[in-house]
Amino acid sequence: MTASPRTCARSAASGGWSGLTATSWTGTKNAIDLAGAENFAKKTVIDTTNPLDFSKGAPPTLAIGTTDSAAESIQRWLPTAHVVKAFNIVGNPHMVNPSFPTGKPDMFICGDDEGAKKIVTDLCTELGWPGTIDIGGVVGARYLEPMAMVWISYYFKTGSGAHALAMLRK
Repeated sequence: MTASPRTCARSAASGGWSGLTATSWTGTKNAIDLAGAENFAKKTVIDTTNPLDFSKGAPPTLAIGTTDSAAESIQRWLPTAHVVKAFNIVGNPHMVNPSFPTGKPDMFICGDDEGAKKIVTDLCTELGWPGTIDIGGVVGARYLEPMAMVWISYYFKTGSGAHALAMLRK
């Protein structure tokens, strides 16, 4: 007998030290419900989602913006978890060992729990990122998700995901 999606999702969520939301925006709440919010209690949850609206075709627009964000919604749906927005501004082929002819891109993060942000920063370093740029609490996702639209718009313009973002410093 094959396990149901709910059973598989709950088993995955309950077993690890952390979780990851990597769903289309329209399926995120359902995925969390299937997994069971209680299974994320006190765990670090890396939110990679962008609240994209494809209702008018491509390129998409943001479904929510300046007064709310996907990460804040996920934090409300997982009130006892530690949500950290990360990896939403780069394509999946470049999430590990990101390297471009002009250098390494930056990973921007935000979240309310300092320990969870440290876990995500350490993970980023292990994956080959130069570290992270912490822009503050989870409310900062209101800026990171629109920032992702720069990456997404360029993707739809060029048909290529071979780009990433960096903050230049002097």
